[in-house]
Amino acid sequence: MHALTARPGLRLPLIIATALAAACLRPAAATAASLTAVNVNRSGYHIEVELAFDSRPKQLAESFRYDPDRYLLTIEGCGSSLPATRVEELGTINHKLLTRVSVFANNGNLALGFYLNQYSRPFLRYDGNSWFLRFPTAARSEQVTQLADGISLTEKNSTYRDRNFTLYLVRIDPSQAVDIFSAAADRYDGTTRKRAPSSFARREGAEVVVNGGFFGRAGEHLSTLIEDGLIRATGVYPTRPMLIVSESGQVAIGRYNIETALVGPEARIPISAKNYPYVSGKVMVYDARYPLDSLPQSGIFYFMLENGAMRYLDTSTAGITLGAGQLLVASDIMPEVNPLRNIRKGDDVKLQTVITDKAGNVVPARSAIGGAPMLVEGGKVYITTAEDSVQADISKSERSRTAVALTPSGQLLIAVVKEVESQGFGGVTLEALAQILIDEGAVVAMNLDGGGSSAMVVAGQLLNIAESSERSVSNVLVVKSREVIKGLAEEKQGATGLPVPAVVR
Repeated sequence: MHALTARPGLRLPLIIATALAAACLRPAAATAASLTAVNVNRSGYHIEVELAFDSRPKQLAESFRYDPDRYLLTIEGCGSSLPATRVEELGTINHKLLTRVSVFANNGNLALGFYLNQYSRPFLRYDGNSWFLRFPTAARSEQVTQLADGISLTEKNSTYRDRNFTLYLVRIDPSQAVDIFSAAADRYDGTTRKRAPSSFARREGAEVVVNGGFFGRAGEHLSTLIEDGLIRATGVYPTRPMLIVSESGQVAIGRYNIETALVGPEARIPISAKNYPYVSGKVMVYDARYPLDSLPQSGIFYFMLENGAMRYLDTSTAGITLGAGQLLVASDIMPEVNPLRNIRKGDDVKLQTVITDKAGNVVPARSAIGGAPMLVEGGKVYITTAEDSVQADISKSERSRTAVALTPSGQLLIAVVKEVESQGFGGVTLEALAQILIDEGAVVAMNLDGGGSSAMVVAGQLLNIAESSERSVSNVLVVKSREVIKGLAEEKQGATGLPVPAVVR
């Protein structure tokens, strides 16, 4: 963030400047915080005002007054080491929502009044040295619906590069009676490879369902997937971004290492992936839920692992049917160098998969969905397509997007950006999506499958696309309340078919 220098012609009116100087330059008590810097940073989505202090102020109080809409921030016991010209930079803010800033002094407190064209509460955060206020830079509407205890939906309409877009944002408090879990398409019948997100929502009776990780034409999971504690798929990249839900319901997002191996008495053979399209030169495994007919039908050595014993089968999967407890091991490595030669007849062999964090600690997971790339780390945009093995052009295109994020307080954010070209709604780039999530409070965020796969179902309704355009996917993320809020009238429906909003902004 950079400090702006005062520019001629962009000064507060004299009376406001005088009041501001009087408020901030009056002697403060020895224990009071002192304002040391006022910085303004502009981006395509927000204007951020930084108020830096030499120590944390006693208290900041927010209020909203309608004269017209005025957001008031009161800072108790404010002193200042700044010349009046530096503080005047607050007066250079000028965009569609925020028209001017005024300053009030009352009993040694500094109060900043931000005059708005419509209700637009800023995001307020503290980083240990400064307070930051973020205001949106484009006029937009906002509606918040409380779906259940710990689950709310916000619908925002805004602009990006002079094009409209709609953001659907679900906030979840995992400390409430909320279940968050992954679900695969074959969850209900054992055979269906892909199904529509709205189908998942109906079967689960869930408040929220969004599309999950990447998948192939035959419904193969191309991202890590853990369902009900069972590792369904891992992917060929050992370290990839994942959303993990622990047994206790805690949610984490980050890069994790997945190590899968066949372990015998005298051998440990690394496995490149489980339930992933075969990659030449690798040793990979498949269970009964994988579409075996999509695997190569020549040039591959297929083995059966059952009850700890492994035996050679064939070079194709024709006629092979896997049952419970059976695994298919595939390799095209020549026999003389094939690592499977280290497994002897009669050896007791098991498949082991371990997930670890950056520190090497084992991470038990009840559910997990992989995605790519990471969008936000440490509260800042951080997109490295090479590190996450994602094509660069994917991050630069403007498409519908689905993403997950976490706030400092542990709130889970699930975001879908709508793209309907025929109605004048465009998508956003991954960088733009990352910035939107940061504006909503994200400190870490990960991209999920997007484009035509992006879908959010809330209260049984598909929000971002028409159900006739809904694409079937191989897995989803489900949010399900164990205690629906009393008082949300089921019979009353809003214009969108959702429950009547508890809060409207």
